[in-house]
Amino acid sequence: MVIKMADTNGEINSILKRYEPIADMIHATFGSNCEVVVHDLSNVQSSLVYIQGNVTGREVGAPTTEVILKQLRQHGNEVKDKLGFTTRTTDGKMVKTSISFIRNDEGEVIGYLGINFDITAFSLVNQVMKEFTTVYDAEENSNHLDESYAKNIDEVFHHLISSVTLEIGVPIPEMSRNERIRFVQKLEERGAFLIQGSGDRIATVLGVSKQTIYNYLE
Repeated sequence: MVIKMADTNGEINSILKRYEPIADMIHATFGSNCEVVVHDLSNVQSSLVYIQGNVTGREVGAPTTEVILKQLRQHGNEVKDKLGFTTRTTDGKMVKTSISFIRNDEGEVIGYLGINFDITAFSLVNQVMKEFTTVYDAEENSNHLDESYAKNIDEVFHHLISSVTLEIGVPIPEMSRNERIRFVQKLEERGAFLIQGSGDRIATVLGVSKQTIYNYLE
């Protein structure tokens, strides 16, 4: 994959560029199953500014993921690194991911370094071994997160809408007022309103005014 660096403001760009050789080193160590990314959170809609490897199929200019939006919404500058969780890409790859947030001298979160390692083959082997060596356990892996690795912000928004609709359990046209309120609140909890123009988008999806959306939030 061709490596490119997007334009950001001078201070943030200077800090984030320090992580390029770290990304190169990690990728060189772990090879083609490894992807390393640097994101600039001054623009969540096009935050991917540096990438080595190709696990998730993204390119420079891709948006911040849903997991990051939710973490930033919940914790702001107090957000903690997320290490060793698993996700699944849209093409079915099982990915083990670690994220370390990057801060400026004032302690403000300005970006993050992410490592995505394709463990699909390992997972298949492990599944075969488990069938022979363990008893059935219905408990799900609590360290697995829902992630889409979208290539543009429209895909992020669509995934947020779909996942929240599934969680509510009612098709959007059939939602009651209380269900619509829950729908909007859950989108807010997941960081949807960090996306520019999200109020208008959600209003269109629900067929209500933008003011109604903010009334639901209140």
